[in-house]
Amino acid sequence: MTMKEKILLSFLRAIIRLICIMPYRWAVALGRSAGLLASLALPFHMKAGALQARATLGIDDAEGFMRKVFMNQGELYVDAIRTAYMTDDELKAYVDFQGRRHFEQARASGRNIMIIAGHMNWEVLGNTPRILDEEICVMADYIKSPVVQAIVDEIRSRYRIALLPPKGGMVKNYIDKLTAGHIVGLIIDQRGRREDRVFCDVLGLPAPTNPAPAFIALQGDALILPLCGFKEGDRFVFRFSEPIDSRDFGDDHREIGSLSDCWKSSAVKGLSSAMHAWVSSIVREKPDQWFWLHCRWARRVDMKKLIRQGVDFREFVISQAR
Repeated sequence: MTMKEKILLSFLRAIIRLICIMPYRWAVALGRSAGLLASLALPFHMKAGALQARATLGIDDAEGFMRKVFMNQGELYVDAIRTAYMTDDELKAYVDFQGRRHFEQARASGRNIMIIAGHMNWEVLGNTPRILDEEICVMADYIKSPVVQAIVDEIRSRYRIALLPPKGGMVKNYIDKLTAGHIVGLIIDQRGRREDRVFCDVLGLPAPTNPAPAFIALQGDALILPLCGFKEGDRFVFRFSEPIDSRDFGDDHREIGSLSDCWKSSAVKGLSSAMHAWVSSIVREKPDQWFWLHCRWARRVDMKKLIRQGVDFREFVISQAR
């Protein structure tokens, strides 16, 4: 790390300490203000998110909606920092954990457990192992900036999660952990590689979807526990929904040799669709807390063309799934 990067790292650590000690409402105001500034600094993400929200949810003032999304993201990072540095007792008082019986019943069943989440307050959900008093194995990509990576590592080290390497056989690593009896966690609402993806209905439009979570669950004979986190006033709600049983979708995945062949498996496609039906339900419940900044239905390069040329977004998305 260069001297300039070390100075920046020290500055960011000071900001984090300040966020932790200042009154909560001040910290939230700071985060939301930072989010609003980000909405001005990132016009492409504003336009892409507005395009997606308008096409899927029929939101008229999509630009105003996206400003709220950006501000909520700023507040999310404040909450991620503050919850990471809370004591366990403080954290449990701050989070209303609903549907916990689903986890307890799954644990008692002796089945392998996969916890799935979407891009909705996911960094705060990293505290789940502390509340459940259970280790959860997750994978996280490396960040290009060594300064940001150092900060993220420091925060995530407090979550008590077991980080799997992002390279060198991610799918195999997950399956090995799952079949060995470890709880694994995945964020599922991502596109995946062009050669691997299957298409699932997300908010009424076909979305290219990474089949890896469904494939891992099927290969690991997993009971899947959907987990969402959302802000309610000055508290967080974590909620387990009804489990999804991978055994309910058949076993033709056993004939699949690689992710690029997953489109041939009705089990993979069926389970992926069931998972994303749940994602759609939580986005409809709390639409402004989902991460609309990422291009969910089209590649970034395609989104830029759609915005620049004024092409009908719904028609483009439907056509790519044909």
